[in-house]
Amino acid sequence: MSRPYWVLDTGALLAYVQGVPAVGEALVEVADAEGTVAVPSTCLLEAYRLLDPSEHELLRMLRRNPAVRTVAPRLDLDSDDEAPTIGSMARHTGRLGAGHTAWVAMINQAGVITSQADQIRVVLGDGWEVLEV
Repeated sequence: MSRPYWVLDTGALLAYVQGVPAVGEALVEVADAEGTVAVPSTCLLEAYRLLDPSEHELLRMLRRNPAVRTVAPRLDLDSDDEAPTIGSMARHTGRLGAGHTAWVAMINQAGVITSQADQIRVVLGDGWEVLEV
């Protein structure tokens, strides 16, 4: 699978469920280009925590999209343990999901779709591609 063009944080997932056009349009553009978007697993869990159960199906539909892939952190103590890095990024962003989003974006050189651009930019800098929704 190709590297993701966008990483969707918790706010982007909530915006998608709420029908914010910019998120759907970005997904369509990526799918048309046969690309992918990444959803950090921590953001997915945060979104489910914030959504009403009646809205869960909309998030499930997004997850079924072949252009969307959920990314879990690698937690191998003897090899690729991303927990310390994601945790450190979360300390700077103020949220675990934002820290995980920043890490996934950085390692993939992907843009970020977010409702909290300031949280992402504190780690990735002002020059990083960010679509605020």
